[in-house]
Amino acid sequence: MSDSTSERPKAVPALPLSAEPPTVPPTPVPSTPGARRPGNRTRVIAAAVAVLLIGGGVAYWALSRDGDPTDHVEVSGGKLVVDDSDSYDDSDDEYCDDTDIYSFNDCDTNNGTEPESTYEFVYKITNKGDEPANYSVLVNAFDEGGDYLGQTYIGAEHLAAGETDADKSEFTSYGTFEDKHEVSDIASVKVAYVERMALAN
Repeated sequence: MSDSTSERPKAVPALPLSAEPPTVPPTPVPSTPGARRPGNRTRVIAAAVAVLLIGGGVAYWALSRDGDPTDHVEVSGGKLVVDDSDSYDDSDDEYCDDTDIYSFNDCDTNNGTEPESTYEFVYKITNKGDEPANYSVLVNAFDEGGDYLGQTYIGAEHLAAGETDADKSEFTSYGTFEDKHEVSDIASVKVAYVERMALAN
């Protein structure tokens, strides 16, 4: 046996094996032309909401700058008017021949014997806007207890800015009333609806 010992290489400690492969940084993907980034979508939505809010504000300003059109109309002075002239006599052929242009039959309505009743009121439409306008107005009738009876229509065409149209209107016995009421049951009238259509000139 030899006294010299063979030299052995020193043991190198083994590296621990990892269960996961080493991470590799992701390769950047080139952007596709016209593709949106996630941040752009949020900006587009925010811009759309802003446009809608601004547009709504402009529309509200345009519609409300002339005020509530109901404030442009007044009604007052309602009263029952009974026409007891001789024209309602049975012997009056002019009244009972029903040769007028109206579709209802005058003679069948009250046999020519009852006086005609109407409920008259005064209306005033004032164009408080900055341009000419047409007005369509519905007026409701009520009895003494405040119950709705019926309605009639009034209007004004091409009313200049600041101009007023005042006149009389009426509910007649030929109108349609709730629950078989008659024109004589009307105790008051009130503006129910006003449509104002602004005109360019």
